Amino acid sequence: MKRPTLKTGVCDFQELWGKLHHDICRIIADPTSTDPEEKPLCEWHELYSSVYKLCTSQCTNVPVICDGAAPWGDSHAQPHTLYSCVKMLFETYITQKAVPEVQGQDEDLLRKYHAKWASYSVGIDLVNSFFHYMNRDWVAKQGPKPPGCLPIYPIRELGLMCWKEGLYVQVRKRMLVALLTQITRDRDGSAVDHALLKGILRSLVQLGLEKKETAFYEDQFEGPFLEATERYYVSEVSALLQAHNLPHYMRHIERRLEEEQRRVVTCLHTTTEEPLLKRLVRVMIENKQDTLLSECAEWFDSEQVDEQKRLYRLLSLSENGLEPLRKIVEDRIDADGKREIEKLKGEAQREPNLFVETLLLIHNKYERMVAQIFQKDPQFINALEKGCRRFVNRNALSPNVGARSAELLARYCHFILRPSSKTSKDMNELELDQHINKVLTIFKLLEDKDVFQKFYAMMLSRRLIQNQYSPEMETNMIAKLKEVCGYEYTYKLQRMFTDMDVSAELNQAFTHHLKEACPEGGPDFSASVLTSGSWPLSAPKASLPLPVEVAQRQALFEEFYRSKHSGRKLSWLHQLSNGILKTGYALPQKRTYELQVTSYQMGILLLFNDAEELSAESIQESTQIQSKDLAFALQVLVKNKLLLSDQTDLPIMQPEQTYSLNFEYKSPHRKVPLHTWTPKETAEDTTMKLVSVDRKYAIQAAIVRVMKARKSISHQHLIAEVLSQLKSTFKPTVPDVKKNIDNLIEKEYMERAEDVPNTYHYVA
Repeated sequence: MKRPTLKTGVCDFQELWGKLHHDICRIIADPTSTDPEEKPLCEWHELYSSVYKLCTSQCTNVPVICDGAAPWGDSHAQPHTLYSCVKMLFETYITQKAVPEVQGQDEDLLRKYHAKWASYSVGIDLVNSFFHYMNRDWVAKQGPKPPGCLPIYPIRELGLMCWKEGLYVQVRKRMLVALLTQITRDRDGSAVDHALLKGILRSLVQLGLEKKETAFYEDQFEGPFLEATERYYVSEVSALLQAHNLPHYMRHIERRLEEEQRRVVTCLHTTTEEPLLKRLVRVMIENKQDTLLSECAEWFDSEQVDEQKRLYRLLSLSENGLEPLRKIVEDRIDADGKREIEKLKGEAQREPNLFVETLLLIHNKYERMVAQIFQKDPQFINALEKGCRRFVNRNALSPNVGARSAELLARYCHFILRPSSKTSKDMNELELDQHINKVLTIFKLLEDKDVFQKFYAMMLSRRLIQNQYSPEMETNMIAKLKEVCGYEYTYKLQRMFTDMDVSAELNQAFTHHLKEACPEGGPDFSASVLTSGSWPLSAPKASLPLPVEVAQRQALFEEFYRSKHSGRKLSWLHQLSNGILKTGYALPQKRTYELQVTSYQMGILLLFNDAEELSAESIQESTQIQSKDLAFALQVLVKNKLLLSDQTDLPIMQPEQTYSLNFEYKSPHRKVPLHTWTPKETAEDTTMKLVSVDRKYAIQAAIVRVMKARKSISHQHLIAEVLSQLKSTFKPTVPDVKKNIDNLIEKEYMERAEDVPNTYHYVA
């Protein structure tokens, strides 16, 4: 078959347009018609060829049409004339055929409009396809028109404009009322043709010829629809709250929101969803926020999880709706934590594990709530952290500062990390690691991490000296602290372990040295050499008179150490030293016991080699032990029945109180540990004084760092940067920072600027 070609030449415009006119009318009236009585339509290529000829050929019998258009700048007048003819055809069809048929009210009007639009919109798409040449080579090349001249549209847009001006403007008010009525009926539960509504509203989008595709749809329908929606739900919400309880109201509006979202899909344009939901949220949720929050405390108390979840889902739809709920949760966590700590105030002082486990219980409880109810929402994770931080640092035990909480947490670590403690014995390594992770959870909430560091270091030193520690778990704990607070925070703790390793090697070398220097033998002797700046320890005011054999070994060790490290000074901490004494006097059958004692206990017991009874005053004169330490050492020996006292009912040791050796001492164990007994902590004030001193130096160091970097800085910026640098360890007060600024000015590290007020300069 020979392919048709497009030819130009001379043709009769009226004759060719008459054929084209007939086919266009048939197409826009019913593009799917196959009526045999009608004259058959031309083939598509014939229609395209006709349009091409009318645009390019030298035509005769061209009608003169005056439509107010400007000169077209075209070599032929036919494209303009053809465009005007098509426009007149569309206008005539709409006026004479479509408008008379699209009449009525409510659903009847909508069905007639939709039926007519369905055929017309398909028809103009077909017409537009065979007018492609004119759209491309004539319409597209028409530039901006002078004022007063009508714009030129592609054929499809021309058909839409004619429909809009010729039919839609006549029925739009009635059709809007009908559309809103149908949507109201749908909300009330009546059956509605969703496809009909969807088709009509899609036509409004297609009729929009502006740059924004949905501008016409939004102006003609969306605006009035949103206003009607708001009126509908304002009325419904008021009636609901009067007739039903709050849980029923929330279930209802949640169902309504789902219905409206489905309605957008089945009836409306997708762009309506966002403004519709905003309007619904404002009416149903934001305007009733106080009412929605009024019962949430009761739901928390009674653990009504469904209501809590529903409340969260609804409030999350509002832009700032979750903030009031977040604040309620934070305050509740704080109040709940403080209430639980208040209950165990007396016991927590004696049982740190009870205190820490209570903190963990509250934290875990609300951590589950955040995960289960609030879906780990970052806002509520923040509320959990802030609420827990508040009650951890401000509670019945620490009303003003969190120092007491930090101390108790450090003591809890001591219990779980000491292998001999009952708590530690009942756990395997995995469980112990889990407990350490829980400790870190509370540790991160502490404001006074420097207080924790002081107490932790003090108790770590005790575990290391008494050789009651697990190297793996201690290292694990320090590594986790380092992750949170950095290298500087754990430097001294790590140095303590290094000292113990070095001491072990040193003792091994000293033992070998003793075999050569003292082949005759003697008591076993080992010493731990501790770096004074890393350990929280200090030498006693008076030295303890040692047994001759021990004093000789001590002198030999000093001589050996100086040979290895010249220039170093050793200060002996006898209050922390331990030893073993063997007894041969106790009944029955003169059984020998090995008493594991402190150096103080050793000094006291050795006095009874030369006397059967001694007064407290004479014991103190002989041993030079301070009264407080002596009283505790005697108390341990009396309590374990190694010594007998003539006045056991006295709460405080008296100088005239006498002690005698218990020759009838009995114990089921051959080895009797007495060195593990430690006095109740009375060093809290001393430790806090050390913390205060360290804080002063830390603040001054931070000030100097900032000044050295900035050279010149205002007072407010200096305060802010110092607080920022120190917040990970502790929270200094502004007066403390000001006081240390004055101290550094006195020391000439910095100076006040004379020319600029409230400004400091760094002095190199």
